[in-house]
Amino acid sequence: MHPQEEVFSGYRYRRANKSQIIWRCCRNDCAGRVRFDGTDYIKVTDHLHVPNPEETISVEFKSNISSGATISHDPSRRIIHQALLNFFLI
Repeated sequence: MHPQEEVFSGYRYRRANKSQIIWRCCRNDCAGRVRFDGTDYIKVTDHLHVPNPEETISVEFKSNISSGATISHDPSRRIIHQALLNFFLI
């Protein structure tokens, strides 16, 4: 996952501006927005689509592989295997 993205309730969000208070849906055709008050995400605007859990899972899985490759000197096969194990244990 991109460092400027968050996942919340099955939706992916990106920062709407330079502050980390308002987050908007990653889909350009959607008006979904949430506000982060320091502890909780509060819905500001409804989404124009249903959540896509498959996309959320895919993004998180790819993010785990990328972060594993960044901090480890293990072979890629081992990093992917570890990400799969972690994913199925959750």
